[in-house]
Amino acid sequence: MSFWDKESICEQRFRQGGPFYIVTTENLPWLLFTSEQEFIDGTNMVAVALAGLRLRLLNEVMMNNHLHFLLEGSYEGVLVFTDRLRKAMSRYQIARGNPSLANWEIQVKVIENLRNLRNAILYISRNPSVAGRNVTPVGYKWSSAQLMFNQNLQYYLAGVPFDTLTYREKREIVHSRDLTLPNSYRILDGMILRQSFVDYKRAEEFFESAHQYFRLLARRVESDAETARWLGETILLPNEDVFRIVADWYNVKMVSLLNPNQRLEAARRMKAELMSNNKQIAQVLRLPLEQIDRFFPVAK
Repeated sequence: MSFWDKESICEQRFRQGGPFYIVTTENLPWLLFTSEQEFIDGTNMVAVALAGLRLRLLNEVMMNNHLHFLLEGSYEGVLVFTDRLRKAMSRYQIARGNPSLANWEIQVKVIENLRNLRNAILYISRNPSVAGRNVTPVGYKWSSAQLMFNQNLQYYLAGVPFDTLTYREKREIVHSRDLTLPNSYRILDGMILRQSFVDYKRAEEFFESAHQYFRLLARRVESDAETARWLGETILLPNEDVFRIVADWYNVKMVSLLNPNQRLEAARRMKAELMSNNKQIAQVLRLPLEQIDRFFPVAK
């Protein structure tokens, strides 16, 4: 089967499926999770909020101060999921002396084409690396990126079914009197395993191969900026990626070969298209930070 035949199949799956939504929470000025146990509790809250809904969770990531989800199903189901999660997270944070999340802004955006769907999957998978964590996308513990195209998962089918837990163990996970969860949910060390509530196999269907997925995951850093602009987020790509992108803009081997006019134009593009901050622009273009600050005044 040719590449284009496989692409046609992916397009058909997109058109026949959905609707698809990317859900992102606002970046909080304080930390949602400060320990492994809190990340475990957060994982369980996501799984519990999803339980019983006719939704597919295709990809997700939990960062210290924000979350991303890619969901397939009805808009009403997405709203129920986000409402459940907001309430559970709010109770959890208040119990730990943190501010309430009653007004936590959760953004839901519909995905209108296959390209945006792929970009959303890749953006969520790359989020830990883009945020500066010293991990590969597949190496981050609190993301379902580790599940994608991973044939070794057969060796990690650990844990026990939720129904086999004691009443007390169930309460510690669900934090509710309603202890009903899907039979597919498996528990290991008090955490609902991601592979039991994330439909990563469905996410794989929108790439023509594992090779395509990992090639895009490794190379399409500009799609992160594109997706972040769409979501209204601010991200900072690694300097080495920005060097390559800017050099490609002007078809040169090194950014140092740009003339003064090209550097000023590149500064504007870096700010508008890559959302680079002033410090990164100065570093990449080898211009005085004071000059960049005059070019792009920083609010005091």
